[in-house]
Amino acid sequence: MSRFAQVRSIDALPFMAAALQKFRSEGAGAVDDVESEVRRALEWIHHDRKDYWTTELRRAEDSLNQARIALQQAMTMRRVADRAPSCIDEKRVLERAKRRVETARRKLVAVHHWSIALDRAADDFRRSHSQFASWIDIDISRAVAALNQMSESLVTYISMKVSDELLPETPAAKPEEEKKPEEEKKDAKP
Repeated sequence: MSRFAQVRSIDALPFMAAALQKFRSEGAGAVDDVESEVRRALEWIHHDRKDYWTTELRRAEDSLNQARIALQQAMTMRRVADRAPSCIDEKRVLERAKRRVETARRKLVAVHHWSIALDRAADDFRRSHSQFASWIDIDISRAVAALNQMSESLVTYISMKVSDELLPETPAAKPEEEKKPEEEKKDAKP
């Protein structure tokens, strides 16, 4: 593994950090939208549908009672001698009322079943949502901070290297080779 970084463009790091920030905000917004939809679905099944089918069951039972009373009245009023009247229309209304009551009961049972199922699914969603939300909040923030730090470090490194290259060489001390000929000249004069 190489110990040297092969950086092709320092400008790409801030763009990557900005893209991560954009992803973070869009991801958080999407998660909030989904959470809102889950709350609406739970509200719909727990309250709207439950209230609707409870009311429908009550109405259907009232209709059933009225149909029974209407059939009773028709049977007593239309009785001729010892023959029972057919009361076909009243019997049809009674059967329709019984089916309506049965449908409303089945729907209430279904609402109860799906309420439990949606509660479980919502709990699963909330667990995964919290993991994703923490990933977005914590890990993406760390990645952005790391990218910004890398970018700053690389800019500092490049500015140091460029400034070193631009500095003129200062004659600090004469090299050894230059000193030797002068010493030889001094030794040769005596």
